[in-house]
Amino acid sequence: MALLYNQEADFRQERNFGQKFSATFEFIGAHWRGLGRALLTIVVPVMLVSSILTAIIQTQMTQLLLRGPVEIAQPYPDGFWARIGTLSQVMATPMYWLSIVLGTLTTTLIILTIYCYLLLYLRRSAPGPAVTVAEVWAEVRARLFANMLSLWGVGLVTMLGFLVLFIPGMYLAVGLSLFFIIRVVEGKDFGDSFSRSLFLIRGKWWSTFGLFFVTVLMLYFLFIFLAAIVGLLSGSMVGMFQLKFTESPLVATAFRAVVSLVTLLFYLPLLLVLAFQYFNLVERKEGTGLYLLVNQLGQAPAAARNNDYRPQDDGEY
Repeated sequence: MALLYNQEADFRQERNFGQKFSATFEFIGAHWRGLGRALLTIVVPVMLVSSILTAIIQTQMTQLLLRGPVEIAQPYPDGFWARIGTLSQVMATPMYWLSIVLGTLTTTLIILTIYCYLLLYLRRSAPGPAVTVAEVWAEVRARLFANMLSLWGVGLVTMLGFLVLFIPGMYLAVGLSLFFIIRVVEGKDFGDSFSRSLFLIRGKWWSTFGLFFVTVLMLYFLFIFLAAIVGLLSGSMVGMFQLKFTESPLVATAFRAVVSLVTLLFYLPLLLVLAFQYFNLVERKEGTGLYLLVNQLGQAPAAARNNDYRPQDDGEY
C-alpha cells in the first residue's frame, strides 16, 4: 500500500535501495499539485529573471569570442590576451555579479521549497489539511539568507577538497549530500549540519554514492530521451536555433529558461531521494521512527460522537 506522506511516521522508516526510489516517486505522486504550486510560486519567478540575466551575459561573451566564421578559423587578430581582457570587463559589471547572486538564490529556493514542504508534513503526528504555499514561504523566508551562505560554504569546502586531490573532493561531495535536509529538518547551524552529515554517511558512503549515481544516471537518460523526441519533432528548427543562438538574446533567453526548468525537474527527485536516504540512515543509527511508534502505544483513539457513524458502521470496538 502506497503511503500518502502526510505524517511523520510515513517518513521515518528504514528503506532499502529500491524502496528509496519508490518512496521518492510515491511522494511526488501524492504531492505533485501542492509541491508544484509552491515551486511555481516561489522558485520560478526568480529563476526566470536569473535566466534572462544569464542569457544576456552569455550572449555578450559569445559575441566577443566568436564574431564570425573567419575569426573562428583564424587566430584572433587583436591577440588572445586582449580578448580575455575584454571578457574580464564583462565579468566586472554589476549585471554579471547580480546573475551570480540570483543563480545562488534560485538554487537555494529550490532546495528550501522542497525540504520545507516536506518538513511541514513531517511535523504532523496525524494526517491533516494540505500544506499551503503561504506556510511553505514562511518556512523558506526564515531560512533563506543562512542557507544561501551555507550553499557557498559547502561549495567552497568541496571545491577545496577537489583542489587538494580528487578523492577528498569526491568524499566531501557525497559526505555533505545530506547537509541541507539536516539543516532544515533538525534546525542545526552550519558546523553541526556539516559534522552531522559526515556522521550519518560514515559506513554508508558507497551506498549513498550509488544512490546518487543511479538517480543522476536515470535522470540523464530520461532527459536525453526527451531531448531526442523534441529534436525529432522540431526537425530543421534545431539547426536554425543553433545558428541564431549567438546572435539573438531572445533565443538565448528562451534557451536558458528551458534549461532552468529542466534543472528544476532534475533537482526534485534528486533532493527527495537524498531526503529518504537521510531518514533511512537516522532510523538505522538512532531508531527515531521506532521511538515514535513506541510513544504512540497505549494512546486511545479520539472518542467518536454518535453522529460520526452510520448504522452499518462498526464504530470503535
